Amino acid sequence: MGDKINRRTFLGMTATGAAGLILGDFIGKEKHTELAAPVTKHETSEAETISFYGSHQTGVVTPQQNFANIASFDITTDDVKQLQELLKTWTEMAATLMEGKPLAAEPQDGKFPPTDTGEQIGLATGKLTITFAVGATLFEKEGKDRFGLRARKPQGLTEMPIFHKDSLQEQLTHGDIVVQACSDDPMVCFHAIRNLSKAARGVAHLRWQQTGQLGIKSDGTKRNLFGFKDGTNNPALQDDAFMNNNVWIDGADGIPWLTGGTYMVVRRIQMRIETWDQQPFTNQEEIMGRQKVSGAPMDGKSEFDQPLFAADAKGDKTPLDSHIRLSNPREGESSERERILRRGYNFMENLDSVGRLNAGLLFVCFNRNLQTQFESIQKRLTNPKMPDKMLSYTETTGGGYYAVLPGVTTKGTYLGQHLFG
Repeated sequence: MGDKINRRTFLGMTATGAAGLILGDFIGKEKHTELAAPVTKHETSEAETISFYGSHQTGVVTPQQNFANIASFDITTDDVKQLQELLKTWTEMAATLMEGKPLAAEPQDGKFPPTDTGEQIGLATGKLTITFAVGATLFEKEGKDRFGLRARKPQGLTEMPIFHKDSLQEQLTHGDIVVQACSDDPMVCFHAIRNLSKAARGVAHLRWQQTGQLGIKSDGTKRNLFGFKDGTNNPALQDDAFMNNNVWIDGADGIPWLTGGTYMVVRRIQMRIETWDQQPFTNQEEIMGRQKVSGAPMDGKSEFDQPLFAADAKGDKTPLDSHIRLSNPREGESSERERILRRGYNFMENLDSVGRLNAGLLFVCFNRNLQTQFESIQKRLTNPKMPDKMLSYTETTGGGYYAVLPGVTTKGTYLGQHLFG
């Protein structure tokens, strides 16, 4: 009984005889009024609030918010019904959180832990989006068909491999389900992940978590911690043709239950800040392949000028092993088919175990085909014969591959419903 999810509890319905728990959190009959102070309603404008419902999940082509909190969960139950109940509960919670509403009616029952932890009270949603995706191990782990879903695993969904120069740490990598919470307020992101984790008690637990942020008031393209503009060549979010070709999965991909979804790559890339900071300005530009202040390519004048690699075959202007040249050689249709949608953040977390700045890039991207897009690019960047020069100053320690579930179009349905048949 302790592992059974009761979504009515989450919704604040406390009818006598309700048999379940929200994975360990339950509400009694008596109301404690002394500890439950009146809550001032925070008026959330439509401009601050994004709807959870739609054919695609939010947090993919949504304009990027300033903060992110990405958390990976391992499923601890073998009961497929409990997995479904968790996804139903998370669906209802995500819709409520994105609306800026509390997860429980006030006053809450004084005899039990609060259903909503409450640290977000009085805050705007900050355009909160919550995005859910599943990893390969949800379908099969150590050869076991865990939930009878092995036959439905997309062929291209694997665990993220170890690329040249990677130093993946097991406790920071992979996971059965990943949740991305993004908002213009880091407290709102934290509150979402915290409460989803709390509601998963007994069925799933956190495997790893990573926060990220951008410059709040910066103009134009955001910069990474090496000081360069990051994402100049990203597609326009309003480019539906690109998104349909390169991001969204449809019926032609042969995975009916994943239509409307996409594939997500997360990589925790630690930057060797101290080493980078000793490099001459010119060297930094040659490693990146862009001018540092303007963001222009080495042979250009402004940020959005296209580099003319064909006219620079020997790499006299833009080195052949520079980051932008290897990441996108600009070779016509083949390069266009590879392009991905990036949505990364910077992270800064005190010092590492040897006293270096523990900071870097929380790389996040979305693509329609992991092998022909992200992996094709990554293999070129990590080719031992001529690797990306920037690899000398970075070390990928965690992350994973995930399939972003299709959106929930109507209330009463839930995330991943078509996965279960």
